Amino acid sequence: MILQLLPEFAALGALLILFIVTLGNNVSDRTARWITLLLSAVVTVAAIMAQSQSGLLFSESYKLDSYSQFFKILMAAGLFANALLGWPLRSVPSVQRSEYYFLFFAAGLGMMLLASAYSFLVLYVSMELLSYSLYTMVGMRRARTESIESSIKYIIIGATASAIGLFGVSYIYGATGSLNFGDLMNMLKGTSTPSALLMPGLVMVLSSFLFKLAAFPFHAWAPDAYETASSPVAMFLASVSKLAGIAFLFRLVTMVKPYMPEFEIVIGILALVTMTFGNLVAFRQKSVKRLFAYSSIAQAGYLMLGMIGFGDSAPVAVVFYSAIYLLMNLVVFAVVLELERQGEDPTLSDFQGLYKRNALIAMALLVSLFSLAGVPPLAGFFGKWLLFSSAAEGGHIWFVAIAILNSVLSLYYYLFLVKAAYFGDVPAQAAPLDKGGPRLAILLTTIAIALLGIYPRVLTEYLSGLNLPGSLLP
Repeated sequence: MILQLLPEFAALGALLILFIVTLGNNVSDRTARWITLLLSAVVTVAAIMAQSQSGLLFSESYKLDSYSQFFKILMAAGLFANALLGWPLRSVPSVQRSEYYFLFFAAGLGMMLLASAYSFLVLYVSMELLSYSLYTMVGMRRARTESIESSIKYIIIGATASAIGLFGVSYIYGATGSLNFGDLMNMLKGTSTPSALLMPGLVMVLSSFLFKLAAFPFHAWAPDAYETASSPVAMFLASVSKLAGIAFLFRLVTMVKPYMPEFEIVIGILALVTMTFGNLVAFRQKSVKRLFAYSSIAQAGYLMLGMIGFGDSAPVAVVFYSAIYLLMNLVVFAVVLELERQGEDPTLSDFQGLYKRNALIAMALLVSLFSLAGVPPLAGFFGKWLLFSSAAEGGHIWFVAIAILNSVLSLYYYLFLVKAAYFGDVPAQAAPLDKGGPRLAILLTTIAIALLGIYPRVLTEYLSGLNLPGSLLP
């Protein structure tokens, strides 16, 4: 069992070590950061070692399979990348930086538990562990009172989403007599007319995960949280924390949609509304972090569309795009952090003349933004092609047509940033960018985005070999 749960044990161990670190008053934030880097590397190695482990544990409430184990690798790698790129924590008070890293691993453990949750009870506990860690991290930027306001808003909306989800679980328990997903599946297989309580229960549980993805209409917390939180926290919210919501939601959709086709239509319509809303509102944003918040809302819509795709192709499409999504957002927010070093949160004018100030950072921004928009031959293009073709194979042609229009629409506001970076004049008050910083990590991540667009088979063939459809369906 130790090897099966090695990533979870590693994350728990890291959490306990950081807890001990927070008790000491003499530990500098630089030391805490290096400890976090080391521990997140250990968690990543543990996740890789446990990739082949499988089983149903704890009265069949916790499922280990290739799908959940691969997501844990992504999450662990995301933790390491966030610790590496999300530095320095300028806007987090120095006395709280150890606590920040403690919450960092608490959220990481919650995400891993969520990826393997096979019972609504485990689901709720892991979701709350993740949520309360994120609520606190958002409110750590004490220099801006709006940060506290956003944190409270995030808590209120999150608590409402949790209450709705719990109410839905009570309906599902009333319909099935069990909290285990296996019993839910057996009931769906054994009857052509599911209980009338089941559909509303599933929709309410779905609602609580739309909150995690910041999907419409549960997106209201995201723009304020991204804008007022410190940039490393915004990076964490936009990149690795989204993986937990994707991992669980896709498992739920895959289990239910063969037996309840109307559930698939609900997801499809929400996907279209989410991507359209996110792209249209992003046009009007002056704050770059707020723009990326709406961009992430739109990206959640693309992923949800892939979830209703055709049988065997949908898992590869969703997992591939999840990995790409992580890389693209890491680079984008790493650039935001580079510019933030000269002052407050960067605005569009801060990107003026970025190419003349640092060609590498400008190139990384260009590649990641074009990839987010789905410009070939970058990885984002191939990821969207997989999502859209899977949805088209599933018969959702009109949904795909609207998604393609949305993708073109998003290119327009990404081009504003590219234009400013490459064709704008350097502002007179702009200070030179620091020569330090994780430039090599930004470069390698950018190269990965380009290579996975040119040679996507490296990842798609690996994912196909994991038999993801067999993992998702019992």
